[in-house]
Amino acid sequence: MTDVLILQPPRASAEQTGLGWSVVRLGAVIAEGVLSPGDMLEPPQTVQIDHAVVLLPAEDVFVRRLPVPGQSERDARRAAPFLIEDHLAQSLEDVQVALGPVGADGARWLTAVDRTRLKAWREMLAGVLVKPVYALSDALALEGQDADLAVMSYGDRIVFKTRTGDLAEAGSAPARDLDAALSDPVCGAIEPHLLTPVLSGVGHRLAPRRILISPDLDLSALAQGEAAVSATRIAAPDLRLEAAALTVSHLESLPRVLGDEFATSLDWAGLLKPWRWAAGLALTALISATALMAVQAAYLEDRAERYDAAQAEAFRTLFPDARIVNVPAQMRQALNTVRGGAEGGAGFLPLASALAEIVREVDDVRVDSVRFDASRGELSVSALYSGFGDFERLRRAAEARGVVLEDGGARQSAAGVSAEFTVRLP
Repeated sequence: MTDVLILQPPRASAEQTGLGWSVVRLGAVIAEGVLSPGDMLEPPQTVQIDHAVVLLPAEDVFVRRLPVPGQSERDARRAAPFLIEDHLAQSLEDVQVALGPVGADGARWLTAVDRTRLKAWREMLAGVLVKPVYALSDALALEGQDADLAVMSYGDRIVFKTRTGDLAEAGSAPARDLDAALSDPVCGAIEPHLLTPVLSGVGHRLAPRRILISPDLDLSALAQGEAAVSATRIAAPDLRLEAAALTVSHLESLPRVLGDEFATSLDWAGLLKPWRWAAGLALTALISATALMAVQAAYLEDRAERYDAAQAEAFRTLFPDARIVNVPAQMRQALNTVRGGAEGGAGFLPLASALAEIVREVDDVRVDSVRFDASRGELSVSALYSGFGDFERLRRAAEARGVVLEDGGARQSAAGVSAEFTVRLP
């Protein structure tokens, strides 16, 4: 068993500032009250609310059902305000226009509300956590009982609705042209002293034949034609009960006057409530991890500074006359100098060892002299070949060891072939 929450914000002309609320179950009001601005709505714990319906004062909401031209939803929303511009008492800049989905007859519900008034209603509803929330003019909730016109007295206001406002027949009614749909009233609310001119105008426009009216109202203002008028007098029903009886399909056919966020069926606050502690622990862990990383970063930065200082001190001890620019680079340069090497090539010992292994594999090659160029990292070798083919044999042996031999020239002499070549790494 589910309940329906009915919300009734005050109309613009009323002195009331609170939000009226009622819980309806099986056609009866089981709880009610007034929500003051800034308060949160807390229905009884025994209540299980399925959805909420906001009954907006009919005198503050312009309602029409009409075909809206446009090849897309975006085009229709752009065109809608200009269709009703001549029927509004305000400029378009001051009103918010909302459209419902297209019905089977090609028409849709359209509402226009003063932006300032709409903002005030939204603020009132901020304390209501029930979702989804549907909104409609309270006059639309009036059950017309298949009458052409229903007129009911509610205290200091009179509410009326025409057959066009019947939500149950909205999608199945014959298609109407745009001019008629714009001109024919759907519903509204007036003060008692305006009853005569309003009934007269509605009567001339619609020529109703079956009328539903509360006992205290006078029918004489209705225009009388040749056809007989059937009037049925009933006590004004409770609009809260009428609204609670509306089906969800009827409510979803109406525009989202209050905005999409009120129409969502997900109660995000309720969904997130069980995760609050987990979110708190996760936030605490994140803050702790961030603080730990900050401490570690400060510690490592301090150690790095100490290491750099110790490195500079060691270099200054070894080379007191040198100016410190880049300690790691200066240390490598000094080490290459000590071991007879250069940064741009190999040292003397690796090259000499490679030369000895290469010459050992080639018979009849005698090395006469070796000169090391530290700046270029290579050996200049003078050797005596047994023949001109010895260099190719040396080059193949060098390639097998990843060493490069470059021929420096050879000439025939009395002792053999005198040659020059260089040894370097690739």
